[in-house]
Amino acid sequence: MLTRIITGIVGIAAAATIITKGGLVFTAAVFLLSLIAWHEYYKMAANKGHHIYPLTSGLGSMLIVAMAGLGYYAEMEQVFTLAFALMLAVIFFILSAIEGLWRHCHREGENWLLDTGLSAWAMLYCGLLFAHVIVLRSFDGGPHIDLGFRVFEYGEICLWVVLLGTWASDTFAYFFGRAFGKTPFCRVSPKKSFEGAVCGFVGCFITVMFLSILCLGVPLWQACLLGAAVAVFAPIGDLVESIIKRSFDIKDSGNIFPGHGGVLDRFDSLLFTAPVVYYVLMFISIFSYIQF
Repeated sequence: MLTRIITGIVGIAAAATIITKGGLVFTAAVFLLSLIAWHEYYKMAANKGHHIYPLTSGLGSMLIVAMAGLGYYAEMEQVFTLAFALMLAVIFFILSAIEGLWRHCHREGENWLLDTGLSAWAMLYCGLLFAHVIVLRSFDGGPHIDLGFRVFEYGEICLWVVLLGTWASDTFAYFFGRAFGKTPFCRVSPKKSFEGAVCGFVGCFITVMFLSILCLGVPLWQACLLGAAVAVFAPIGDLVESIIKRSFDIKDSGNIFPGHGGVLDRFDSLLFTAPVVYYVLMFISIFSYIQF
């Protein structure tokens, strides 16, 4: 437990520094996390004898994240950044099918559909979803926000709201689940309880709603929409990573964070909440523009 607490404190301090810096520092950090996450996925799949294609899946993941970082650094319109990222995803999806065909023709016994599907999923999971963390940090849907002790960029505040909401979801679900949990929630993760899931949802929803009103200055209905988005998709991201690990017969995706596991173990919820919240914010911006 002590190791877990120390790692958590160091991790929060590092995250705060990197998010505050933004720019190339933030992009490089997300790129590194994406690379490590893909390698964790690669090793987990190899544990069950599956082949993840490094040439197309690995390279595709890195290029997608790099494209998001380039758009951030060059202050490119986000619609173009996302268009180029999606273009890379489609191109490397097709290339992964071709690489799979080549491997299937030259190596007997490989399951082309399974290996190609797992490779494509790795590219989207570790590439496209991580890219949205950068896109959310660079989101410019509002003015800079002065919270008294420092002026924050709008995207920076948005990312903090998502992170704090995601952590609230995990924390409320864990502690209330341990204290009051009796009803199994999902066989994918037997230790999780329905009571813990409900408390996680409520705690996350209230946290995000409060922070959205206080820090982003949005109306109540928008705060509720953001709160619901994080509260619903944070546990879904956690369950998806859990079923991936169970499918590969692995307890933790890695051990880079002592007491916490790997990158995928720590960022599983964020990989779902960051993209969803980004598109919710886009919807709110478009709606506000139409109303105006």
